[in-house]
Parts: sequence; C-alpha cells; structure tokens
Amino acid sequence: MTKRPTSFQVSLIDLRHNVEVLRGLAPGSLFCAVLKADAYGHGAVKVAQTVLEAGADWLAVALTDEAVELRSAGITAPLLILSEPALEEMSTVAQLKEVRPAVYTKAGIEAFAAVAPGAPVHLKIETGLHRVGVPVGEAVVAAEHLQSCGLFLEGAFTHFAMAAEPESPLTQRQHQRFDTALEDLTTAGHRPQMVHAANSAATMAFSQTHYSMVRCGIALYGADPSPELRPRMAELGLRPIGSLVSVVAHRHRIEPGETVSYGQRWQATETTELATLPLGYADGLMRSWGDAGQVLINGRRYPIRGAITMDQTMVEVDQTVKVGDQVVLLGRQGNETITASDMGDELGTISYELLAKLGRRLPIKYLDE
Repeated sequence: MTKRPTSFQVSLIDLRHNVEVLRGLAPGSLFCAVLKADAYGHGAVKVAQTVLEAGADWLAVALTDEAVELRSAGITAPLLILSEPALEEMSTVAQLKEVRPAVYTKAGIEAFAAVAPGAPVHLKIETGLHRVGVPVGEAVVAAEHLQSCGLFLEGAFTHFAMAAEPESPLTQRQHQRFDTALEDLTTAGHRPQMVHAANSAATMAFSQTHYSMVRCGIALYGADPSPELRPRMAELGLRPIGSLVSVVAHRHRIEPGETVSYGQRWQATETTELATLPLGYADGLMRSWGDAGQVLINGRRYPIRGAITMDQTMVEVDQTVKVGDQVVLLGRQGNETITASDMGDELGTISYELLAKLGRRLPIKYLDE
C-alpha cells in the first residue's frame, strides 16, 4: 500500500500532558476519558492506550460498536457506554467484560437484565439537556426497577447543556436537580458508588460538580469547549494534540477573469499562482472552509481559493512555494497556528464538529511513540 502525503498527526506527549492537567483539576475524583467518534477523530485505540498510561481510570464511548473496537484491541479498562444501547445490542454488551451501559428506559433495563443478571449499570438522569435520561422525579422508580430486575446500580450521572458558558444559570439549575435526584435515591436506600456529571467545561469551571468522577472529552484533545473558556484553556496550558498536514502536489498559474473550482465561487482579478493540495472534504474538511480558510506553508498564511472539492483543495500562493512543500491545514508551523476553534469561529460551528469530521480515509500518524 502506498503512503499518502497527507496525514493527521497526533502528539502523544501533548495528550499525556492534557490528561495530567485535567486530572489535577479534580484530584479527589476518578478520571474518565471520552473516546466517542474515534476519539474525536484522533484514533480511539491509540488514544485509549495513551490516556490509560497517563493515569485515566475509565473510558467512555457513545456506541456499542465503539466499545467492541476497544475490547477487540485488548483495552481492558472499565468502559461506559454513554447512551443506552439498542435492545438487540444488549447481548453484545453483556459479553464485553467491564463494560457498563447507561440505562434509562424500562425496556432497556429489562433487556439488559435478561442477558446480564447482576451486572453493573449507570442510570442516566435528565436534568435539563433534554436529550436522553430518566426524569429527576422518576429516578427512584427506575432504580427500584433495575434492582428488582437483578441489575446493580453502580453509577448515576447527568450531562450539562451550558457548562461551556459559565455565566449561564442553567448549569446551577441542573446541578441542583441532580442533587435532588441523588438525595431521593439515598432516601430510598439506593447509593450509587459512582456519581458523575462534569464534562470538560464543568471540570475546568465548576469544581462543585466533580463528584466521584469527571468525564473529559474535547479538552483532552486540546480544543476548547467554547470561546468563553478559551482563556481558561490557555491558563491551564492545555495543548491541541492534532495537526492536519499535507503537501503541495501541483503548481499552476491562472489569468485575470479565470475562476477556481466548482460553482465559480472565486475569480482571479490578476495573474494568480495556485497550489493544489491532495485532500478535500472526503478527508473531513468542511467544504465551506474554502470561502474564508487559510493554510500554512513555510510558516506563512495563504488563502484557500474556490470551493474545497472531494479530493483536492486549491490555495493562492506566491513564487516561493514549491511542489513538495509541507502544508499545515490544522496545527502549528513556525510562529503561526490554525486551530479547530479558529475554523469553528469562521464557519459558525464548533471544534467538536470539525474534529469529528476527520474521516477514516485520513491516515493518522502518531508522534512521540
């Protein structure tokens, strides 16, 4: 197999550093590394191995298939599936050692109990995100039902909707609702030994929500949860761990009036030097990044011209740029840096979406192994 000149380069040293920093924010809590969406595009298996070496206690994923991938790779650490698996997946989950599913429906509880009697589960409690979970007022009923079905209530958890915006009052309301649910459970004789609510943002900004475990995702990869928390990320010294790197594959010149790429979205007003890069939206780039995006070549910024295509991207350059020169689309080169947050700000989206879109077609190269 040939080697593509394009890769997503991941610094394992920076990943270990981020684990240490985030763990240090909650020294009395277990640390759970969230690896859903192929570790936010960074490669779940290698990231899992690295964060466990760096001190992570638990791992979390979103899908049963993601749990299967980690177990098939020999990852044995305790693993939480953050959403209740489909009923037909429960038998697969039961066969995976040390994997805990989230549960929050009567049908889900009964389906898992039928294939995994006595197994530990984590009860997801809905406090304000309104995505999935059992309502606060029904937490005791759910706990009693799973206990009567023969399951073990090992954990209870919730998820914050607005922790990335520290001024929002919703986080405090969700915290209070979750505490109410926990008090109700305790009064009824249910005492889950693992209680967790803090995502990356809450781990950094709301120490009162750390409970017995924190779950860090986006900050683990050095991307900020929101512009409001960007200064906190810098203060903590968290580092982006991924760089999207390619090369100049082709050079050519166009004359005034010529247009670039599909849809004629950019037109040259003068003689223009162009470089073509061998990657496109099939590799995870947002097509609309072509309207305002830049790349780094030889430590300088150059603008993308025209719509990004499936396999190629065009950039306006100067005479100093040669075929074979390294190009950084995400990451640092010289004194210049382009972050996922920079892209998100320009495109009206978030770093989570941009990192998660990095396709499996894109080779991952791990540095510092």
